[in-house]
Amino acid sequence: MTTIRRALISGFGDASNVKIVTETIDAPGKNEVQVDVIYSGFSGADINMRLGVYPQQKTAPLYPGYCFVGRVAVNGRKSTKFRPGDLVGAVTVYDSEADKINVEEKYLVAVPPGVDTRSALAAVLDWNTAYGLVHRATTLVGRGKRIFIHGLSGAVGYATMTLCLLEGAEVYGTASLRNHEALRRLGVTPFVYTDKAWMGEMRARGGAHVVYDALGFESYDESWEILAVLQLLADGKFEVPIKKIWDLDNIREPHEQWTKVAGMGSCLIRVDQNA
Repeated sequence: MTTIRRALISGFGDASNVKIVTETIDAPGKNEVQVDVIYSGFSGADINMRLGVYPQQKTAPLYPGYCFVGRVAVNGRKSTKFRPGDLVGAVTVYDSEADKINVEEKYLVAVPPGVDTRSALAAVLDWNTAYGLVHRATTLVGRGKRIFIHGLSGAVGYATMTLCLLEGAEVYGTASLRNHEALRRLGVTPFVYTDKAWMGEMRARGGAHVVYDALGFESYDESWEILAVLQLLADGKFEVPIKKIWDLDNIREPHEQWTKVAGMGSCLIRVDQNA
């Protein structure tokens, strides 16, 4: 067994319930792969799990970490798809905020050569979620369609916006005023969260064909489209903005700073200090 650092939510409540603990990890099971984590994702799911309000979550104590990107360390006895050193990612819901993680081989996806590890991490969850919203949840996203997105500045909102723009849609949505200029440069029409002017504006334009709410609980389908999103990233179809990176040893900071972080895009936890 190997000793690792991992994040622990010891009980529900404020950020004082989150800490780093040192524990041991077993060797991977026969159908598992042990991965050295480079980056783990951090999102509103982490905040809601710490508060105990995430849908169908485990009871505390629990080990957070919704997704990761890392390199294969050891294969289980029957795991043959990847080689040690391969860069892989997965959605795990729990356990990814750790130095190492054991994951069933079938849940891992290979990160294409040349893709930045931080961008790949964001693609695994945030952009994968957006891909499902744009390409699976509806067939109405396309040229000439008006799409309204709540939370354009956030990770999933920004990704949904970008994918809709790639389809030729007209994109509108809500965002913090400080981000409006940057959003307009991208070809988007932003509105502020706090007033309801957007309701009248959208009615005057004939309404929206599709409305996305990226501010509520994200929902994920088991048939993830991670490979499709990673390939779009590898092909240079979009760039992934990274809003903030925290180190694993300072795991309370993202919980304390979550509502104060400026900018747009995804938030990450750096696990490998050499990354």
